Amino acid sequence: MSKNHIRKRNENNENNDELSVEEIHEINDTELHKYSKSAFIENMYTFIITITKLLLNSIVMLLKVSGIYLLWICLHYFSAHLYIKCCVPNTIIGFIMSPIMISTPHCQGLRWIIYNASGIINNMWLVIGAWVYSIIWIAGTEYHNK
Repeated sequence: MSKNHIRKRNENNENNDELSVEEIHEINDTELHKYSKSAFIENMYTFIITITKLLLNSIVMLLKVSGIYLLWICLHYFSAHLYIKCCVPNTIIGFIMSPIMISTPHCQGLRWIIYNASGIINNMWLVIGAWVYSIIWIAGTEYHNK
């Protein structure tokens, strides 16, 4: 039964407020059910798009923020391995040459990178720990205020 058919029936009928049980079931089964399905799908689509945008924006922000730390991590890793290869080789000759090699500019530069990168990486962990703690603190405060 369509809405127009029900309206015509109601206009012709003296009791506008009364519908039969069959008419109510038919309205519920056709029009209302279709509306609820389309509204649900539209709400789900909006929700998925919103979550996807949020995740992509978060990933982009995380890469921008963590990019400098990733650079320092890579510098530390490669400098440590280069220092071992170039400045203190694992041979008898490397042992004999190490007092001379450690004063060369490239070995001093590699040591500087290793030292400063390790300090920056330590500070990075302090910042991440403080950030996680603040999230837990805020979430706990919001939970207790409810």
